[in-house]
Amino acid sequence: MPAAKRRSLSRENRPDLLAIAVPVLVGALLCALELNTRSLWLDEGATFGITSQHGAALWHGIKNDGGNMLLYYLLIHAVGVVFGHAAWVMRLPSLLAIAATGGLVAAIGLRLLRDRRQAVASGLLTVISLPLVFWGQDARGYALMLALATASMLAFIVILDGSPSRAAPVAFVLSTVAALYFGYDAGLLILVQLAVLPLFRDRARLVIGSLVVVALLCFPLLVLALDRGSGQLFWVPPLSGSVLGETLMTLLSAGMPPNFHENAGSVATEIISGLLMIAAVTLAVRAGRRLRLLVAWLLIPAVVGLAVSAAGKPIELARCSILLMPALSLLLVWLLARATLPRGAGVAAFAALIALRVLQIVPSYGTSPEDWKAATAAVLTGTASQPACIAFYPQDGREVFDYYLERSTRPRLDSDATQRLTPVLPTLEWGTVKPFVEQYRTLNGGPLAAVEQRCAVLYLLASHVGQSSGPAVSRAHLARYDQLLGALAKAYPQQDSRKFGWAGPVYVERYSR
Repeated sequence: MPAAKRRSLSRENRPDLLAIAVPVLVGALLCALELNTRSLWLDEGATFGITSQHGAALWHGIKNDGGNMLLYYLLIHAVGVVFGHAAWVMRLPSLLAIAATGGLVAAIGLRLLRDRRQAVASGLLTVISLPLVFWGQDARGYALMLALATASMLAFIVILDGSPSRAAPVAFVLSTVAALYFGYDAGLLILVQLAVLPLFRDRARLVIGSLVVVALLCFPLLVLALDRGSGQLFWVPPLSGSVLGETLMTLLSAGMPPNFHENAGSVATEIISGLLMIAAVTLAVRAGRRLRLLVAWLLIPAVVGLAVSAAGKPIELARCSILLMPALSLLLVWLLARATLPRGAGVAAFAALIALRVLQIVPSYGTSPEDWKAATAAVLTGTASQPACIAFYPQDGREVFDYYLERSTRPRLDSDATQRLTPVLPTLEWGTVKPFVEQYRTLNGGPLAAVEQRCAVLYLLASHVGQSSGPAVSRAHLARYDQLLGALAKAYPQQDSRKFGWAGPVYVERYSR
């Protein structure tokens, strides 16, 4: 291609690149604010515990999770080897993923809505979202799964447009495979892609062939998932009105219960966004196959998720709903940009939506719904004057405690703080990080008698102990916890309890005699 023609194409593409860059920068900024402030929570502790391992121990930790987030654990392990495990370092890939998602949504908007302003608005509406800012500040794989799943949809749309380039099918396969290796939930979008193929029959063979390649490349994931089963999802609550309410509020970016408290704008955001969503879906189904694709993207995963959950299978609906947010943003912007609306009404409505969403995001900065940082500090303060033993239920809490203990006792891990604190459940010595994901052992029986004889003061740190309304396994864990509390109350006449956080509160129980 002649140099003059290349320069001409470059100038023509600059507005499109700017339309993509604006949501990227805004998304990165929103997630960067106070990235390091919020306390790690239990699942982030699992990320730290698993990715701190090497070799066979690392693989064992990944396999124990059924292969879910396999690529994410490997990525954070590599990042940790080079840059360490500071909270902001572990969370940085998620920040970049949410920023990229905003740009990808804008790119989809350029193709489907064919308007740069609408593309920018779609990207902004995606990243200005409390749930996505939260996952963009979280050391888990959901943000990267969303970015890759959105990239898969973009490549899919390019294929449907009839692009002769071979790059689109390759990008489709690679992004889809990567999304599944970062999170199984991305498979819901494959159902969308299959469902809309009858609208684009001339591209069906290429898409189906690409998905066959995806299936072959993801066969190892299937083996790991079947080997692990769904037992690790015992914490997922059954379908109920409260679960549906939390899912809808998350999807509409009206809040993120129970992680964050609702505020004055939550209900208004939910009502306005909900009505606009209904209107957008109703009108879009009659507006051509491009808009029907977005409707399918929004509705099919939601319907399938509800059906699976209603059948009694564990599926976390609120977390899955982030996969639908790009489609919802595109539909809302398309609705507000319709020429049939009074002049300026669409712009005013868009500005109101942005303002309402910002009102949800601002109070979330720096707040810790599950405050292991404060709980660890409280224990270390309490042991400054009197040595004690410490136990965790479940043992997952040891991973987060290790993280903050290591940073509290630097530069010497054999400092007075660790000498005054004896681990009894688990008994792993300080200075060694090991994943204890989903281990719900207790001290009942002989171990408790030995602890009572050895420890004049005992701290029990507990979080995610089980749910009275949850699945059978979750109820069994809660019953085991209640038995442990009863046994400790008999063994130790003096008790004190403190709570840190609210969504998944960390209970610090101090027993002494």
